Amino acid sequence: MNSDTFTRELSVPSVLCPFPVTYDERAADRADAEITAWALGLDLFPGQRSELDGYRFGTFAALTHPDAVDHDHLMLAARNITALFAADDHYCDEGVEGVRLAMSASRLAASLTALENGPRLPDCPSVEGFVSNDPVARALRETAEHITRLGTAAHVGRLRHETTATFLAMAAENAWRIAGHVPDPAEYLAHRKYNGAMACLVLIDVVGGYELPVRDWEEPGVRSLSLAASLMIMLVNDLYSVAKESADIGSHSLPTVLSARHGWTLERSMLATGELHDRLMRAYLRMEPEIARRASPELARYLTGLRHWMRGNLEWHTITGRHNHREGRPTPKTGPHGPVHDRIEVDVHDLAAVGVCPHCGDLHTTATAAA
Repeated sequence: MNSDTFTRELSVPSVLCPFPVTYDERAADRADAEITAWALGLDLFPGQRSELDGYRFGTFAALTHPDAVDHDHLMLAARNITALFAADDHYCDEGVEGVRLAMSASRLAASLTALENGPRLPDCPSVEGFVSNDPVARALRETAEHITRLGTAAHVGRLRHETTATFLAMAAENAWRIAGHVPDPAEYLAHRKYNGAMACLVLIDVVGGYELPVRDWEEPGVRSLSLAASLMIMLVNDLYSVAKESADIGSHSLPTVLSARHGWTLERSMLATGELHDRLMRAYLRMEPEIARRASPELARYLTGLRHWMRGNLEWHTITGRHNHREGRPTPKTGPHGPVHDRIEVDVHDLAAVGVCPHCGDLHTTATAAA
């Protein structure tokens, strides 16, 4: 990739996200300062110390959890977000923290022991030695201790489950890189909704000071909304991080996968990714009222929390130094109308222009695309 690629701006399409931004700026600033100190104290991101303040992980938590009970609950979300980014950078990203990809799956799996919060068994000396010597495992352990203090056994179990799924998805992506495999769009999307966001959405209720009953958490319609929200969150990440990922050989995002599959320019693939996001959002907005009509008070709050997460995630991606104005990388830039549009109804001519299936992300005929 030539130097022009690293200096040019990449145009990020506006996406449909018709929810308001709501957050406490002072709470965000306080969380930013504390989460940076926490990360430095654990020796996370040693190759990015000069940039860490600009990542604004505390603001990320404040934007996505405006209903946090208090600062302590907000910091649980901030720690979890930071630990997940650290796992990606320390275990999966060759270009940042000197990762050995061949060992990434092993390290991801081993670090899961840090989430266990029960009585220590006879294997403790060796296991605890690993946790104490690995910065990411220590971050996960402190996050597990934090949620144990604030939440219920169900909260802890759900975090453990979704983090395990996230690490499995991370390991799958690393397997693609090791094998030099470029997944097709359907394979990529099947994995993407598990790769990060679900392990954050699982904290919506505990950070808000309540527990979503298991009958609601596991209800198929609720699960569908959660996974759809997760995928849209990750597609936004793909759009804004494609500048970062395009500088890392072997990294994958939906735009790079579409370009590899169809021979499209990166810009066209970014437009197609934005279109897929919007189709998902329209489907989400059609389905949500059906679930909300029979919602318990806790489920009603959770559905609001999903909206906060989708909108807050988008806002954070436009301001974080993790994806914007990084030396040696292209800069994502939104159009004149900003990161969000509010066109709920689809224009059939817009759909036909790109022709990407809303289910698999693959190229279809014009007639199929407009259906």
